[in-house]
Amino acid sequence: MERSQKEQVVADFKAKLKSQAGVFIADYRGLTVDEVNKLRKAFRAAGAEYRVVKNTLLRLAIAGTELDAIKGHLKGTTAVAIASGDASAVAKAAVDFAKAHEKFKLRGAFVEGQAIAEAGIKALSTMPTKDEMRAMLLGVINAPAAKLLAQFNAPGQQIAGVLQAHVDEQGKKAA
Repeated sequence: MERSQKEQVVADFKAKLKSQAGVFIADYRGLTVDEVNKLRKAFRAAGAEYRVVKNTLLRLAIAGTELDAIKGHLKGTTAVAIASGDASAVAKAAVDFAKAHEKFKLRGAFVEGQAIAEAGIKALSTMPTKDEMRAMLLGVINAPAAKLLAQFNAPGQQIAGVLQAHVDEQGKKAA
């Protein structure tokens, strides 16, 4: 790879890393091509880009940024998943793939301004996604209104129940 190509790769990585929601570092050594393709699909579905990168180029791309905290994870063969959306969805995809494939090893990540280790990635994978959290929040917000509506409807339902019982009783006497 020529110097100009390397500079272009570093510039591309810098641009991608500026708009990231999370960066996940892993060791992919020993995976087959088919397994790597499955991994790419899983990351793409979770909203991340998966790339194999040279450690020196990635070090140059993160130098002087807050991502410099993950440079300790850059040794050996390195693959990077750059999450553009929800980092917890990407963490779930990575942890699920690591469980199914022993050779795929998560090393660390940088999410929401913090460097996290493998245990942190596993903890992040158990958290709900942003959409799930929004749905839970909406349910919490709607619950008091639904309960209030049920309270308003309760007397009418009780009266209707009493009237229906009376009608049923009259029907039995007439028959």
